[in-house]
Amino acid sequence: MRNQTRDARELLSAGFTLVELLVAMTILAIGILSVGQIFAISSRNAAYSRAETTAVSLVREVAEKIQSEAVDQVGALFDGVDTAVPGTVTAPCQEWANHLATQMGPTGRGRIWVRDPNEDLELAAGMLSVRIEVSWLSRGDSIRVPLQFALTDISG
Repeated sequence: MRNQTRDARELLSAGFTLVELLVAMTILAIGILSVGQIFAISSRNAAYSRAETTAVSLVREVAEKIQSEAVDQVGALFDGVDTAVPGTVTAPCQEWANHLATQMGPTGRGRIWVRDPNEDLELAAGMLSVRIEVSWLSRGDSIRVPLQFALTDISG
């Protein structure tokens, strides 16, 4: 009988107590929750980066379209375009507006401003200033991707 008691004590001392098991499970749960948080944050950042890359691509798309037009036509074709206001979207911008709506979703918005030397005193005669902006809502914040450049007529 005495040997059996000693064997039971040795068996208990060799294993885990209930308190040790609960502490180990708590530490494991905290670790798993922390890793889960990292994955959630990483997923949000990846979605933001994807949206920002898409917006940059859309800004470059319309900038190339603007640069392919005759400088004296740029103001009439592009100034005041706002994809959130359908009546302002001119024919050369229609495809861009469709891409923007498809790729940026319902909160996506594209705007274009064209200024000439009469509106921007820093511009030399024959130059235009073009500002393009794509914006969208992300977690309640408005995110903007702007591009501004100048055009000049070099055709002589």
